[in-house]
Amino acid sequence: MHAERTVVALPPDEAHHLTHVLRLEAGDDVAVFDGAGHEWRGRVASAGRSTATVELVAAVAPVPEPPVRVTLAMAILKGDQMDAVVRDATALGVAAIVPVDSAHVAVPARARKSEAAIDRWRRVAVAAAKQSRRAVVPTVASTMPFETVVGAATATPIYVCLEPARARGAASDAGDSRPATALVLVGPEGGWSDEEVAIAARHGATPLVFGPRTLRADLAPIVALSALWARWGW
Repeated sequence: MHAERTVVALPPDEAHHLTHVLRLEAGDDVAVFDGAGHEWRGRVASAGRSTATVELVAAVAPVPEPPVRVTLAMAILKGDQMDAVVRDATALGVAAIVPVDSAHVAVPARARKSEAAIDRWRRVAVAAAKQSRRAVVPTVASTMPFETVVGAATATPIYVCLEPARARGAASDAGDSRPATALVLVGPEGGWSDEEVAIAARHGATPLVFGPRTLRADLAPIVALSALWARWGW
């Protein structure tokens, strides 16, 4: 006897992508993941105008996740810069992304808590996971105030990215030990306020500085994550 096939229906947006963007048809091979760490070798079972189903042929071992569960707390950036941060941070293996409302955020107050923006960033994370063949999609939280994010990290090491001038004289070292979890704070275009730096320091945050130059706000998290993985291992 043949084992019963496992056939799953794709969500509407994924079905559209499969049929109208990738232009796949019944019988074509595909890779399937659930966003929670599981991946399968699949085959398109049906492909219609607005629906598609995929047969799960065999489970495959996904690329392992990084050994440290990193939450990237990113101050909200203007325009499509935040999309780029979510995309690249997903490919670099963060476990969660928290948009942060901080003192120097240049985005209008109403837009800072826009659920439409949050939904877009979540879609960007899904697309980035697919592109990078990552079986896990990081969570993208609703916008939180800076103090709330820092105050909630009671048992998690905190690392705050600072521009070189502000960090002058401060130790900047992720340490040799590898934590199980970490919170990485990256500020907006105008940087962190003095009060925010003080709050982070009171919660034991380690300052991180990467070179003598001030980096763009959308580049800083990518450099920070790359440097931390180089220290902790992938």
